Amino acid sequence: MNYTEQELEISNKSYTNKDFNTIYPELLDLVTKLTNKWDPTTSNESDPGVVLLKLWSILADKNNYNIDKNILETFPLSVT
Repeated sequence: MNYTEQELEISNKSYTNKDFNTIYPELLDLVTKLTNKWDPTTSNESDPGVVLLKLWSILADKNNYNIDKNILETFPLSVT
């Protein structure tokens, strides 16, 4: 199946205002749009694909946190 870019696009409203609970469902949705050979929503927690999706979500959450903290350090009123 061929998908358009709009169908595969991850929402880009704000990358730094996302946490694990918003990133992980987007990745699940993206996987189901990319392939019909594997459905992570019906897989169990020990599935390597699900583990990797959760790992990527955790890493993205941590990166977003660090970006937010670094940006706050550039403004004098929010320096900690």
